[in-house]
Amino acid sequence: MLLSVLKFLQGFLQVTLTGSSPERFLNLCIRRNILIWNLCPNKEAGGFDFCISLKGFRASKELLKKTHTSVKIRKKCGLPFFLHRYRARKLFAAGILLCILLLWNCSKYVWKIEVNGTAELSQDMVLTWLEQKETSFGTPKTKVDCAAIEAALRSDFDVIAWTSVKLEGTKLTIDIQESLPEDEVQTLPSEGAWDIVAAEDAVVASIYTRQGTPQAEKGSVVSKGAVLISGRLDIMDDNGEVANYRYVVSDGDVTGTVTRTYQSSLARDYRKKVYTGEEDTSYTLQTGKIRIPLGKEKKNYSACETVVKDHQLQLLPNLYLPVHLYVTDRKAYVYRSATYTKAEAEALAKEDWNAFLEKFEQKGIPIIVKNVKIETDEKNCVIRGSIQAEVPIGRYAPTERITLPEQPQSDEPAE
Repeated sequence: MLLSVLKFLQGFLQVTLTGSSPERFLNLCIRRNILIWNLCPNKEAGGFDFCISLKGFRASKELLKKTHTSVKIRKKCGLPFFLHRYRARKLFAAGILLCILLLWNCSKYVWKIEVNGTAELSQDMVLTWLEQKETSFGTPKTKVDCAAIEAALRSDFDVIAWTSVKLEGTKLTIDIQESLPEDEVQTLPSEGAWDIVAAEDAVVASIYTRQGTPQAEKGSVVSKGAVLISGRLDIMDDNGEVANYRYVVSDGDVTGTVTRTYQSSLARDYRKKVYTGEEDTSYTLQTGKIRIPLGKEKKNYSACETVVKDHQLQLLPNLYLPVHLYVTDRKAYVYRSATYTKAEAEALAKEDWNAFLEKFEQKGIPIIVKNVKIETDEKNCVIRGSIQAEVPIGRYAPTERITLPEQPQSDEPAE
């Protein structure tokens, strides 16, 4: 791509080489580093067709005489010939110069913002936040501090665990990695005395202790708030009795088997969207805040489905300009009363049930047992289900401190 641009700026010729020894001419050009490309034989002329730069063409005149060959210029290409052709049209040349200046000026601003990796956050929320931070469309690139935006995103949005901001050309790219919800994350306290307790009623599936005293074992039934790993360590004396306690921050992993229930109801009577066949497409050109409708006016539909596609002017992979072509497709429809068949209602109910299960799969939570029951009558389709899943159940809670009674001192003198 870059080489093609340089060739265009310098200018080049498409020529046909003929003579008694064209191969010798080509070999001499290679020895003297004269660039030749798109070389192909020309059977009709008995020679070769190729492209050569203006500088190379001038340097090859001596070689043409030496090898008794000649060239015929078939086409002149490139900026020098273009400017020469339109040298008398001053307004045209001024327009080209003005266009170049406008492109150069536009390249100093941000015209495209791409946000990737959002789930809980929406792209509109991030774009609105950027506007509040005065970093939006049309912001000068010199005022965009990528490192500062990354730090501010992590500070203002707790759900963001990691982010990367890149500015390439006129495009600002924001990649976001969201963290798990707060109720699924265990934050290890840095100091103090802390127990790991059960967040809900469960059957302990596994318990691994790195620090602290385990208070439960695999298979035991625990209720919400029960201590699973204690932050109190017993210090024993020579007689095997507790002499003191040492308090630490418990550390370990505890999972438990819990039950999750699901219920959903779907009415069999509904309003069905039926397309009438009427549709139209309209175009709008926008640059900055100026919007120019193109084509005829839109029809008036009582109800229609509208899809708008944004086509932004792009010169290079990361060089966008503030020119948008909006293509609006509309399809008219009406609502009619309809009733789901039993099979259709149950299929829709199963889709919702599968979406419920998929949430656990996305989080990597294994489902041990799942039960589902669908009941369908003339009016409704009700689906009830339950699953048993193995989830982390440990949460931190302060350790209860215990004060040992003071040992009675003996009155007998020491020997």
